[in-house]
Amino acid sequence: MDNRSTVNELFQSIETQLGFQIVLGNNNLCNIKRKSTGEETIIEVPRNGEMLYVYALIGDVPFDNREKFFEFILKLNLHGNGTGHGNIGIDAKTNKFILSRSLSIKNLDDQYLLQVMNEFFSTVSQLKEKLLQFLQVQPAEGATAFEGELLSPNLNFVI
Repeated sequence: MDNRSTVNELFQSIETQLGFQIVLGNNNLCNIKRKSTGEETIIEVPRNGEMLYVYALIGDVPFDNREKFFEFILKLNLHGNGTGHGNIGIDAKTNKFILSRSLSIKNLDDQYLLQVMNEFFSTVSQLKEKLLQFLQVQPAEGATAFEGELLSPNLNFVI
């Protein structure tokens, strides 16, 4: 069963509270890039899948102090306490770490989805700030967006 229409209906019911529209494309993906912060969030519902996946790029895995960095990340990841109940993972191909959250579609209703999305956006911002603090690096002036293309060229939202 393709759950795209179910998920799209749920997102349509909360778009006013979110302040923007989210629509899964024919590829069952949606990319959201927040203009104010440059944060990118990807929403995916695999075909015939029962899960909704929400994930966002947090930053690069540093080359220096990797042991301390991984300790820092593992402490955040414990029981989801520092990750808004999400999970932090590392994409070995790109050397980036990512926050992800999985939701069972059959257990979703509009209020729970709204809560999760708001928490997710907030957690992404908090983790990026914690990463900056950990690395003791201030962002360059005007550097508020990630460079490069979004993962899904079919449906890109800039809010």
